Amino acid sequence: AYVSSRKIVPQSMITSHPTSRKMASSQKQACRHLAISALILVSFFVDATSSFAIHPSKSIHPSPSLYGKDQKPLYVASKSVQQTSLTKLCATESSTSENEIPTETTTKQPHVVILGGGFGGVNTALTLTSLPFSDDTKPRITIIDKKDRFVFLPLLYELCVDDASVDEVAPTYKDLLSGSGVDFVCAELDGIDVQNNIVHTSSVESSSREQVSYDALIVATGAEIDLKSIPGAEEFALPFYTVDECFELKRRLSLFDEARKTKEQSKPVNVVVVGGGYSGVELALNLSERLGKEENGVDVTIVHRGNDVLEYATEYNRKTGTDRLKKAGVNVMTQCSVTEVVPASISSSSDTDSSSSLDRYKCIVNLQSKDDSSPTSPSSIDADILLWTAGATPPNPRKSIRNSLLPRDQNGRIVTGPLLRAKGLSNVFAVGDCSRAKQVPYAATAQVAMQQAPVAAWNTYATLTNQSPDISDEGKIKLLPFSYANLGEMMTLGSDDATISSLGGLFQISGESASVLRRLIYAVRMPTARQGIVAALDGTNRRVKRKRNDGKNGKRRRGTKVIDWK
Repeated sequence: AYVSSRKIVPQSMITSHPTSRKMASSQKQACRHLAISALILVSFFVDATSSFAIHPSKSIHPSPSLYGKDQKPLYVASKSVQQTSLTKLCATESSTSENEIPTETTTKQPHVVILGGGFGGVNTALTLTSLPFSDDTKPRITIIDKKDRFVFLPLLYELCVDDASVDEVAPTYKDLLSGSGVDFVCAELDGIDVQNNIVHTSSVESSSREQVSYDALIVATGAEIDLKSIPGAEEFALPFYTVDECFELKRRLSLFDEARKTKEQSKPVNVVVVGGGYSGVELALNLSERLGKEENGVDVTIVHRGNDVLEYATEYNRKTGTDRLKKAGVNVMTQCSVTEVVPASISSSSDTDSSSSLDRYKCIVNLQSKDDSSPTSPSSIDADILLWTAGATPPNPRKSIRNSLLPRDQNGRIVTGPLLRAKGLSNVFAVGDCSRAKQVPYAATAQVAMQQAPVAAWNTYATLTNQSPDISDEGKIKLLPFSYANLGEMMTLGSDDATISSLGGLFQISGESASVLRRLIYAVRMPTARQGIVAALDGTNRRVKRKRNDGKNGKRRRGTKVIDWK
């Protein structure tokens, strides 16, 4: 039936046209499957009859699923007989269940596993679904992440102050990947066995462990943050990378608002932000505006290990950002590292419920300057809120991507080449903050990860396609090197203030218009069109409502409000 329904391709066409060669290959594969199926049926018949003749009472058993209408039950060969004779014929072609007779063979579908559901991981997965895989190389794509929500990090603070919704900033992977053909597994990464192409995971909700095999692996786990390496940091510091951490900061801010109303917080709030990159500067300026509107004010300090804040920013954005920091009265301490975080001494008069809730977060941050000639006497600063946006190298090497033979540098990043392929491995790629594609690493930004995603997707597609036995050396697909193009950058400097620099400095804008444009650009850069529409409509609606409420209450535009900074 299969042969009669298809035309016979002449040999001249097979050798002259690539599409015809593909058709001929499909016909050969189909004929091979027909031959194997026939052998399986013959083998089954011989085994069943011979076993029945030799051991009629032990070698056969009835199968309820094979009862015919108004007929006696059919009999099939025993499990041991089936495995003995059939496994030799179709061990690599198909798999069978205990009571199922194999009637046709199937080709194993390649499996692409993506570790991490951030910008790099999600965009790589969605790009893979759009590439022209052939029927025999079209893969099953799975994203593995320990969280159930995708987080659009640049808008995380907007979520904290209700300038954005959860659906806009942090949709669930189920909603985000709906209809895309990409599977999602919520699990913790325990390690990677690159020699046997297996990923070891453990369930987030239980202690059960799983093994996931792959044909191609893309690692996009992002920067590893583990505060255990700094004494006291895990207890008092609050990282700012997830939705849970965002809502925790929102809760703490509401506690300070309540304490100020009841006059229990009479002193300025001391906020310490560790890390002077994009996230650190944005948090410092937004918290200065958020907490500085009250009479008592706020003291914000940025602690940065480098020589200058915003080291990787463009000159325009760096100048605009530092000018805003000076205007807001933010104290910037560079060339300093946090050595220890200890609890602050609490006054015994603070015995109310609200103050006790605030007191448990108060701490003293001990610092060590690079130029300090007395390492035993580091300086220290008080903190009511300690936020952590800098990296911290995990002390435990036997976890996540560190529990593998992947080549890594001294900071734990996977070493790749221009092809974004891990050194010495043909089917493992790495993108984003967890990788280092050149001697001087790229900036840890979403833009780099989003640009690396389509390159990693294409090289994965080429790797799987080139492994097909039907591909000749001349027909193999070339892998592409990654080349970063700086498209510009955007930063929020307040609820109605931002700065944008693009086109190599040809386009530069700051202020309220930049704030509006920033939200629209982020809406366009959402992973899916559906998510982009949600972001654009929700962001616009919230901005209009806030402006309307500010007008009714007689408030001035917050971007130009003059504050008597200390």
